[in-house]
Amino acid sequence: MFPSSPNIKLTLLKLNNTPDSIGNRTLILTSFKEVIGINLSVTSKEYYESKKTDIRIDVAVKIQSFLYDGSRHALIESKVYKIERTYISGQFIELYFVETKIKKGDIDGLIG
Repeated sequence: MFPSSPNIKLTLLKLNNTPDSIGNRTLILTSFKEVIGINLSVTSKEYYESKKTDIRIDVAVKIQSFLYDGSRHALIESKVYKIERTYISGQFIELYFVETKIKKGDIDGLIG
């Protein structure tokens, strides 16, 4: 496999955190989109920046810009991540993820 070839499958998720009739917050999946991307290494600069801000970047992925739909969460290898930062680099967009406490089972029935 070539270094810049797509090597990671992810599902972009649009989740709404809405209250039910008695005020309990519930995650509702409004849409999802499966894409493939290039898994990036988290650089030492990124690592030290995340230490300063107390936001630990767990995964970095580059996808083609037109595939990104503004989602704030993604499912990668049965873990749900929050998209913490995005960076546009020409025809690609870099997505920086932080692992969440949301379980795949919480949204499993809604993804086909």
